[in-house]
Amino acid sequence: MLSNGSNASKQTRRLAAVAGLMVLAVTLSACGGGGDADSSPSPASPSSSASPSETPSPTPTVEPIVLADLAGIEVSSDLAAQPTVTAPYPFVVEQTMSRVIVPGSGVKVPHETAMVRVQYVGINASTGEVFDASWSRGESAVLPLAQMIPGFRDGLVNQAVGSRVAVAIPSEDGYGTQGNSQAGIGPSDSLLFIVDVIDTELAGPQGEAVTSPAGLPEVTDEGGVPKITIPAGLAEPSAVQVQPLIQGSGRELGPTDGLISHSVCVTWDGAEFYNDYGSTAAADAAAGAVHQALFNSLI
Repeated sequence: MLSNGSNASKQTRRLAAVAGLMVLAVTLSACGGGGDADSSPSPASPSSSASPSETPSPTPTVEPIVLADLAGIEVSSDLAAQPTVTAPYPFVVEQTMSRVIVPGSGVKVPHETAMVRVQYVGINASTGEVFDASWSRGESAVLPLAQMIPGFRDGLVNQAVGSRVAVAIPSEDGYGTQGNSQAGIGPSDSLLFIVDVIDTELAGPQGEAVTSPAGLPEVTDEGGVPKITIPAGLAEPSAVQVQPLIQGSGRELGPTDGLISHSVCVTWDGAEFYNDYGSTAAADAAAGAVHQALFNSLI
């Protein structure tokens, strides 16, 4: 799971050496309503003198307005409840736009491949109908932004934890020319999301640097990626050794917590056999599901 706001889980970079295996893990622990639907326009009543052979009058359509900003969209501010939304449906937007409804004070979503924990409502701006809502499932959602539609992803980058944000998305940044028939979204429909940012993956470990004692592998930072060096002649450990390198200040990770982490792993000869830094998604697992030695070093 993603860490929870001010009670963010301890982000700790630790070094774990296991007889012939040395593991470095950066852990970021932390851990799924809506719009007022407008009524569809009523069809015109047929004339009383119309003959059965006459073609019925077509259903009148309302041309969507083009919104230049989101100032006219009203959203409730109670973060404990599914948001209520009033907007000038039908509308379209020509570019992805966001507006902060409730400002947050937490860390910001760092980049477009971050994992985030959110509550959200998705509304079809052409109809005002809710097509998806994490609130209806009774729990928040942990989402990899890299796998979300572009507008949703772009609207959340740099938003602070604790925020409620309105994000309006044109069709080209949403489901494109194919739309999403299962959700009732047409190829030209704009979308409106109301998103509560509950938590986010961090840009890197945060906390106090800890001096590592002699007799352990050396770890340096190269552009945000740990580099592990095994000093010549350093004997392999006969038991697990755990050494924090950066000590976080959040709550401690427990055995039943979820875990989102980036790791670099090398064998004792210095050969790297695992590195998920730079990938579009961090490792995501229950704390108890990782390698037992690593698990024991994290809780």
